[in-house]
Amino acid sequence: MSTPSTDEALDAIVAVLRDELAQERSVKVPGLGTFHVEHQPAAVDSTDEGSRLRPPRNTVAFAPETD
Repeated sequence: MSTPSTDEALDAIVAVLRDELAQERSVKVPGLGTFHVEHQPAAVDSTDEGSRLRPPRNTVAFAPETD
């Protein structure tokens, strides 16, 4: 078995992050921090042109590890 290249290792890490976050599970990376999903509800934005509905969405957030 050969040692994976840096690109292969990074691709594997990103795949795990993507899969876990898609299931709305957080991912803790020791020594770095935690990636998690934050839900943003729908909202109405008022502008000079009128009102605009902003649909709900999930975003990825990161909380750095504190010592």
